[in-house]
Amino acid sequence: MKAKSAIMPLVLLWLAVHAVLLALILGAKFLFTKTALVTVLVMGALAFLFARFRASPRKLSHSPVI
Repeated sequence: MKAKSAIMPLVLLWLAVHAVLLALILGAKFLFTKTALVTVLVMGALAFLFARFRASPRKLSHSPVI
């Protein structure tokens, strides 16, 4: 009985340490992923807003003649 009660706090400590490590790793992964996505979206929006291009009108080749 004594051995089982001595091992239980060690098992709980092991689980707690691994839970904290997993939370840190996944938090960093998703934080960096979110930061990268926001950066790409902002760069795309700025490129769209500040681009100096004009759409050239196109002639419809198969427009019906009435």
